[in-house]
Amino acid sequence: MSFVSLGQQEVLLKVNNDEVTTADFVRVYEKNLALINDAEENSPEQYLDLYIDYKLKVQEAYRKGLHNKASYKKEIASYRTQLAKDYLNDVQVTDKLVEEAYNRTKNELRARHILVRVRSDALPKDTLAAFTKLLEARKRIVAGEDFASIARKYSEDPSAKQNGGDLGWFKAFKMVYPFENAAYTTKVNEVSQPFRTSFGYHIVQPTASRIAQGSVQVAHIMIALKQKDSSIIAEEKIKEVRALLAKGAAFETLALNYSDDKNSAKKGGVLSAFEKGQLSSSKFENTAFDLNKVGDISEPFKTKFGWHILKLIKKNPVLSFEKMKPSLTKRVTKDSRARVLSRELNTRLREQYKITQEPEIISYFTSVLPEVYDEKLNVFTDDNALSKEALKVGDQVYTYKDIAQALEKKYRKAPYVSRDYFVKREVENFVNNALITYHKLHLEEQDSDFGLLIKEYKEGLLLFDLLKTEIWDKAQKDSVGLNTFYVNNIERYKAPQTFTMRVFTTSQKKIASTYLKRNTQGENSNSVLSVLKKKHDSPIIVTLKDYVQEDLPMSGIVRIGDKELLKEGENYVVYEVVSINKAMTNTLQNVRGQVMSDYQKFLEDTFVNRLREDSNITVNKTVLNKLISRYNE
Repeated sequence: MSFVSLGQQEVLLKVNNDEVTTADFVRVYEKNLALINDAEENSPEQYLDLYIDYKLKVQEAYRKGLHNKASYKKEIASYRTQLAKDYLNDVQVTDKLVEEAYNRTKNELRARHILVRVRSDALPKDTLAAFTKLLEARKRIVAGEDFASIARKYSEDPSAKQNGGDLGWFKAFKMVYPFENAAYTTKVNEVSQPFRTSFGYHIVQPTASRIAQGSVQVAHIMIALKQKDSSIIAEEKIKEVRALLAKGAAFETLALNYSDDKNSAKKGGVLSAFEKGQLSSSKFENTAFDLNKVGDISEPFKTKFGWHILKLIKKNPVLSFEKMKPSLTKRVTKDSRARVLSRELNTRLREQYKITQEPEIISYFTSVLPEVYDEKLNVFTDDNALSKEALKVGDQVYTYKDIAQALEKKYRKAPYVSRDYFVKREVENFVNNALITYHKLHLEEQDSDFGLLIKEYKEGLLLFDLLKTEIWDKAQKDSVGLNTFYVNNIERYKAPQTFTMRVFTTSQKKIASTYLKRNTQGENSNSVLSVLKKKHDSPIIVTLKDYVQEDLPMSGIVRIGDKELLKEGENYVVYEVVSINKAMTNTLQNVRGQVMSDYQKFLEDTFVNRLREDSNITVNKTVLNKLISRYNE
């Protein structure tokens, strides 16, 4: 949105001494717009009330000095450090890395590997031993020996004993970047040279590649292995459901009435789309991906959760590069592959902060340090030279002494082989660290988005602390106030009347009518059901289900023993009222969690009302009306 017509710097609101411009408010309003479901609260004037409450609570937190707490300062410092990494990484992203990630997302790879573990700080002899061991394994594989057998003998990956080093199918971001890179740059069926990751040394052999399958969306009906009704056998029930589907019954109706996955049953069994490797059941994934046409229905199959039937809703191929680029860019900035561009960051910061003195620094320390390492020699003795300015980053000045102290630590820690290499490396490291440290400390000035995020986090943390001390903790300790609130609002906590129904479903009207007739005449339901199942091949499903009054399939007054035959889609359903559970008032103990939540909300509303009464709040109606008009266009 362009704020020109709105006057972005106009003061919209003043809460005590805190002024809020139109731009300030609109930024927060539009950021949170999608989170507000209530249409009325979506309007600027309604959201302004929420915003005022927020500002009042933040001001109260500052007034109470919560920002001076050591725990708060520690939390902010930790968050800032983590967030700063993302903003530093952002400058390291290149189109080449993002395009590479896309190609490796679109093209999956199957590979096997052998790992020999070695610490990153291992001694040279240990590193050499690991490297030599892998060379030996590679030599035997290249000579024709079976990779899986060699992996079981040499690999220190525990899973190799079972899978022979096979990693299955993977794509970008599924492995650490050095491993991914080695796998994707080695030809299929060839064996890579040893390479190193944080786990140790590897060799990898790609065995196949394919175009990624994308994601799939299915609906499912699940019959859980464990049933409340011991007479229900999950496998038999799922087969009966499948038979009803084969006769034309609607998948959505059967999912709603019979699936034990209550979350998806409400949506006709529909699940969110998923990719291979995303779920905990490979059987479920493979069955879903094996369905070809939209509407195809699987045969029943079993997982550790129960018996399932799937219906294909949609297959989603990998998105185009343009559509995936924003998400890939975000992932690349957080992935280890971004480290390969750290030199570009350092180069940019050198230009940004006008660092030009490194050659002189290197020359000085090269002239001071001995060419041959001498542990006993005290090299930094010229106080006059060391006191001079070596470099300046922004307004931060570093002397030769600052750099000397850094070199001294490394100098005393271990001998160097090449003085020139040592000086060049350590001076470069010092300058890089100085640049990054200064840049991190001034990120708010360099990037307004970073500054806004830090501010939001600070205020959010203060708000949490305020509500915890002023509302949540008080509510937990105030048992008298909680009980009084419960008594004053007891009508809220009544459990509704429920009806337990026996639901008999078949696709044949004659079977349903026979069941209803014989049941009405007093025959035992289970006996009638047994006879009908033996006599008819058409599937019959019977289950118990609880209903509240407004969801009852029957109309009028309902009593225990009432029965009714209804046609629902392609099915005929007999409903029988088995029991009626009367409405009752829950005790405080039974609904303590709900009452506690309501009581905390009551305390918070009371708290905010007091803050409003004690504050000076001014809204510029003219500016607000401009906003309202703009959003109503």
